[in-house]
Amino acid sequence: MSVKFISQDLATLHEALQMRKEEYEALYSAGKWQGAVVQAGFLLELALKIAICKNLGEQNLPRIFQVHDLELLLFCSGLGQTFKSKPALQRNFTVVLTNWSPELRYEKSLITKKKSDDVHQALFDPSHGLLTFLATI
Repeated sequence: MSVKFISQDLATLHEALQMRKEEYEALYSAGKWQGAVVQAGFLLELALKIAICKNLGEQNLPRIFQVHDLELLLFCSGLGQTFKSKPALQRNFTVVLTNWSPELRYEKSLITKKKSDDVHQALFDPSHGLLTFLATI
């Protein structure tokens, strides 16, 4: 069996995560709530794909993980049980799942400031933010 990998390595994925975070911050700061939430979901997706590489001991992401399914990516990252055992992480993951889908980028504005703030807190809370946590693994 031959596994195909994307060409970008972990260092490139980390750089992409930083660039997407800057784009997210620009959208959020500008009050572009829907755009910020769209970008937030892709930030989490990218962070989970980095976690998958680490979990598999691979420098490049297998192409099979080029999906937008956050629940599948969490499971494949090996962190599903960790999230289940930490209610704040699980709650924050649910906040993102409830408010984000890749299809959101095609829809008219549905996201309020409140929802955008909830997603922001779920990702960046200093104690239990998803991206805060994923940056430590």
